[in-house]
Amino acid sequence: MVRPRIYFVVQPTVAHYREPLLRRLLESSRYEFDLVGRFKNSEESANDRIHSAADEVLAQVRPLRFSTLRGYWWEHGQVREIWRGEHDAYVISGRIHTVSAWVASAVAALRGRTLIMWGHGWKRPEDGLKRRIRLAFYRLTEGLLVYGDRARELGSSYGVPAEKIQVVYNSIYPESRIGAARENDDDAGSPATIIYSSRLTARHRLDLLAEALGGMDAQVRPKVLIVGDGAERPRLEEVFTARGVDAAFLGAVYDYAELRRLYAQADLAVSVGGAGLNVTQAMSFGVPVLAEDGNPDSSPEIEAVIEGETGRYYQSGDAGSLRRVLTELMASPEQLRQLGEASLAVVRDRYTAEKHAEAIENALDVLLARAARRP
Repeated sequence: MVRPRIYFVVQPTVAHYREPLLRRLLESSRYEFDLVGRFKNSEESANDRIHSAADEVLAQVRPLRFSTLRGYWWEHGQVREIWRGEHDAYVISGRIHTVSAWVASAVAALRGRTLIMWGHGWKRPEDGLKRRIRLAFYRLTEGLLVYGDRARELGSSYGVPAEKIQVVYNSIYPESRIGAARENDDDAGSPATIIYSSRLTARHRLDLLAEALGGMDAQVRPKVLIVGDGAERPRLEEVFTARGVDAAFLGAVYDYAELRRLYAQADLAVSVGGAGLNVTQAMSFGVPVLAEDGNPDSSPEIEAVIEGETGRYYQSGDAGSLRRVLTELMASPEQLRQLGEASLAVVRDRYTAEKHAEAIENALDVLLARAARRP
């Protein structure tokens, strides 16, 4: 049986965390994926760049050249590929500021190609001109692959057919690497430890954690493990020291075994500012997440944090609220244990590389069938 051939642009980059998904797509028995992608992001600081996938994976991905000007992007080669029509479908970036995607959509409509976009879709409600522009952007596509249920709900409420919006979620690890990092309670009675894992940029506002912990009684204040690097690291080290908070800045950690060792020490993961894959990373190790409620920068992975079931929330930007919920959780090991177990169940159900790849294949089944029914 001949497998449909898919031109597939990896979103957002061919980063280290995309590796398990890409391996499974390349092994697909249902589709032949021709992978294309950026090997680096566009951030200026070398400290803020995302670590790429292994060389053996990069070797199976065609490099995607891109140009940027004042926040607008052009991804080279896509329009030409769609014009030629050598694939059964084209999955490209769903970023509204990618000018080449607008042109690609018009060419796909003109040439009768099946064009699908992969991206966040709607992260928050929109109205006015912004909503109209986004709807126009998606109108010429056959479908959207989005990361969360909220995007589908919002898109449907704006008049986009529900079948056109396919939720594929997101992933970091394969199923074999999902499991509680802490295997026993040998650390019972020792000081509590919280972990923060994300890039250290101004957008993530880690100062709030220093402020919250600095206001806690030193006798109950947890230790902090900070995993990540970025331009803000030197300043943040000074901020935590000035607040009297015991924080270990460990830099970027990509090795799975080392990450597992660090999460094994943690009772709780804290997400300050916009949340993303740091949520599912912690939950993959059985560590529940305390996340910021309603932060507009949060990615769809925040949906995995269900208040009182898989994690907790604190009021956005409020150090006092963060301190209160931290204090409550640190005083309740049983609540933390239950939240951690529920977190693992959610990850296994939706957020493994295998589930992610299967969701993409299922979405392609629906959208290619939809395209076949077009006049």
